[in-house]
Amino acid sequence: MEQDILKSIWQGADAVAKPENEIRSMLQERKHPVLKRIRKQLIIETIAFALLLFVYYDIFDGDQKPFYVNAFLVIALILLIVHNIVVYFIVRNPFKGGDVKQSLNNRLQKIKFHAKVSVVNRILVNSSLLLFFTSVIVMTTIKGWILVLLAFFFIVQLFLLYRIWMKRIGQLKNTIEQF
Repeated sequence: MEQDILKSIWQGADAVAKPENEIRSMLQERKHPVLKRIRKQLIIETIAFALLLFVYYDIFDGDQKPFYVNAFLVIALILLIVHNIVVYFIVRNPFKGGDVKQSLNNRLQKIKFHAKVSVVNRILVNSSLLLFFTSVIVMTTIKGWILVLLAFFFIVQLFLLYRIWMKRIGQLKNTIEQF
């Protein structure tokens, strides 16, 4: 009963139109808060993973690891960096098309796809890092527990990355629903 009352009030409420300057501001390259946070995350991640790619061989003794381990790590890092750059340009480019709502829906679909790819890329990078750092060590009980702790850390990181993307997608959906 209470839900019916709320529903009728909601349906009877006048939709508040957003001013045109606010809509245009949201469509500009650097103005939408969700897209701004995505850009910031992508830039930081890309720089960090590029630095890791340049120094891993010398600092972490990549020459002492098998070739396939180095190749897996390099490929995973390059895929992640390339994906981040592609997503950055998708988020950075202004909306195309005449209908604002359709443009936002198109952007949302692209971001949903890239959110999934981002999580898969992170799984590849985390797996390659674990393989890289454990490929030539002799396992002991303590090292096994450290490995379990690292795996737990990576799982938590993946969960948080997933939640961040889902929150951003929810915020974009909310923006679309306001039109």
